[in-house]
Amino acid sequence: PSAYGGPSAGGPSPSAGPAQSLSVAGCSNPTVATIIQGNFSTSGNNHGKPVYRKEAASSQSVTVLIYFWDERDGESFSGWWFGPKVGGDQVWAYNGQKGSPTPPSSGWRVPWDGPTDSLRISPASGSKAAGDGRDGPT
Repeated sequence: PSAYGGPSAGGPSPSAGPAQSLSVAGCSNPTVATIIQGNFSTSGNNHGKPVYRKEAASSQSVTVLIYFWDERDGESFSGWWFGPKVGGDQVWAYNGQKGSPTPPSSGWRVPWDGPTDSLRISPASGSKAAGDGRDGPT
């Protein structure tokens, strides 16, 4: 948690780098799906990669983050996570792909130690991603 940079920690610029907004869909576990599905925006950095925070509806009181954790606690804990706080013990999903600068689109495990799930992540409509051709005139 001390490695977590808040919103003013110098996140990626709006015109370059990782997608500023992500959309989460799918998930075969109905309880987890209710918690994690929706749109996410960048909210600082952790271990050199962006943290995404769910744009919560007014009725949702749970904070939902997607964040990267490096190998400092062992190889089996390194990867992308869904949880209510960076580095916390409570998590909803895990993806062990470490090479991507942003959360992988597929290959998520729900629960974190369960089988690969139908959960999918994609850039949200209107989000700027490097090289996607949507950040300038055509």
